[in-house]
Amino acid sequence: MFHLQSLELLHWDYCQRVSMPLDGNIITIAGPNGSGKTTLLDAMRTLLGLECSGGRTFRTYARHANAETAWLRALVDNKPRSRQNSSRPFASSLLYGDQVTLACRIERHGGDWQRRYLMVDGVHEIEALAEKAEKDWLGIEAWKRRLEAAGLTRAIGRVLALEQGQTDRLCELSPKELLRLVFEVFGDQEVLDRYDQARSHQQQLMKEVEQAVHELSHTQAQLSDLANRVTSYQQYQLRLKERERLSTEVLPVLQWAESRQRTAQSLRELHRQRLFAASDSRQMAAKRAELHALFQAHEAAKQKLLDLDAERKQARAAFDSAREAERPVELLAKREEELKALAAVEADGAELTQRLEELASRQHALRESFTRQNDQSRKAQAAMEALSGQRLPPPPPEVTRFRRALDEAGIVHHVLADCIDIADEAWRAAAEGFLRPSRWVVVLAHSSDEGRAFGLAAKERYRHYVVADAESVPAVVPKDSLLAALKVHAKLPGWLIRQLGSIRCVKDTEAAPRGWRMDHTRRLLP
Repeated sequence: MFHLQSLELLHWDYCQRVSMPLDGNIITIAGPNGSGKTTLLDAMRTLLGLECSGGRTFRTYARHANAETAWLRALVDNKPRSRQNSSRPFASSLLYGDQVTLACRIERHGGDWQRRYLMVDGVHEIEALAEKAEKDWLGIEAWKRRLEAAGLTRAIGRVLALEQGQTDRLCELSPKELLRLVFEVFGDQEVLDRYDQARSHQQQLMKEVEQAVHELSHTQAQLSDLANRVTSYQQYQLRLKERERLSTEVLPVLQWAESRQRTAQSLRELHRQRLFAASDSRQMAAKRAELHALFQAHEAAKQKLLDLDAERKQARAAFDSAREAERPVELLAKREEELKALAAVEADGAELTQRLEELASRQHALRESFTRQNDQSRKAQAAMEALSGQRLPPPPPEVTRFRRALDEAGIVHHVLADCIDIADEAWRAAAEGFLRPSRWVVVLAHSSDEGRAFGLAAKERYRHYVVADAESVPAVVPKDSLLAALKVHAKLPGWLIRQLGSIRCVKDTEAAPRGWRMDHTRRLLP
């Protein structure tokens, strides 16, 4: 029979990791109720493939640890049993070292717990045992057979599996059963040799017992009463154990479950409040954007009112100038009346009539020419006033519509034409020619607005690029690049920065290096 030298528990019951030596001749474990004495004994029983006490199972202790895997590891001796018998306890398992490591791994599979066993030669830690292949692990039946071959007989298992406080039941066994149990536990050959003598002696005693049966008949009533009292006492002990189990296992679990339920409910309520707060923030942002749009519309209306007032004054001045311009026509009309009167008295009527028709057609042509010239003058004056103070020509209508849609949606943006100025006037023509196709590219201030901006661009059929990932211009740029000739006030697309940085500006083709003259698309001349 082998002997336990040490025991280690990992995630067993409420123990995270516990190790204790068991290499003494006598091991005494003392402590109050609930301190873990039965937990330790049940760990040893589980490791040896036995059932736990008090109706508990290894699943009960594995669940208490709140971990996916629980470990039980013991170090046992494997030395020869005696000088006469040189065989080792685990020789049948092909283990010949002086020490053997026994391990039990309890892990969760779905909703149930399963235990697997491992037996290796030498001393091994739990971390090293976890790396063993799955084929090396044994089931419970194979494990029991190997331990039985090593000396853990069923009789020893019966003794080790006795409930706490139930060792006195050994006294209730008959002499024959008790003797057989002793034989099975110790396996003493000398006692076995004397078994026949004891058996014959037992037969003689049985005759004496038969004679004593008559003497025991009068004690049956007392025995029945004592049996009832013992039964009542056992039921009382069971009730005490049940009350202890309820107070130490069931009640803490219920309290923990109630606390967890209250915590989950509080978390759900907090999440709901956060959702409401986020919704209110979005609504407030939308209202602010709407208020900003209304303010801009109000400012635009005020500006438009000022423009209309200026146009009214201009129209009044144009009307006065038109009246002044029509005065010669009125004089011509008076002159016409006088000529008609004169023609009736002194000239031929047909000739005067023809002259009057010519003058009338000429007057009509002059009035139409004056009207056209006056309209063109008013339009030119309005366009000049609209362009006063602007550095760039007005954008196309589709650009204006798309930027208005972005402003109404609250999307911060800018176009390349608004954020690029010419720093070196010598390269203005070259820079404007290169940037002309990209001047209406829209650059978003926040990449999170990309999806909404693309949706508005598709709706408005915007034919220029919309860029969400923009970059700042580096502080140091090549001096002879086109980027050095520009003054940038905001972020630009990365591809445009790289193109502007790669383009070199030279005074003429002769001043450029020889290799540059073949690359006309990447070199600019003033």
